[in-house]
Amino acid sequence: MLGAMRGRCPACGAPGAFAGPYRLRPRCERCGVVFERDGGTWLGASVLAYVLAMLAMAGFAWATVPGRGLYRGFEAGLIGVAVATVLLVYRPVKGWWLWATWAAGWVHRDGEDPEAGPGT
Repeated sequence: MLGAMRGRCPACGAPGAFAGPYRLRPRCERCGVVFERDGGTWLGASVLAYVLAMLAMAGFAWATVPGRGLYRGFEAGLIGVAVATVLLVYRPVKGWWLWATWAAGWVHRDGEDPEAGPGT
């Protein structure tokens, strides 16, 4: 799981699952596991990143509002925290989502039957 969060293939552990800061390669160059089977694969990763951004915004508000009240620049602070959080957490969250979809059997090599048991 941690390897996938750092950009490694969840199946074989090869580095280089990401082709850019946030974009995955179509498949693992070592073992051939296809990372994305349909266009909506990463909706869950996006939702998790936005949830983490909302939690960070709540933490920012909890840390700053009690001592100062609703102050000038509060909204800009919330926006800054949200944008920074999404930019920082999206890649590891997407790596974790890649691992979770692999563990669920949705990420596999072409021609493999993820429903088939071992040895079939």
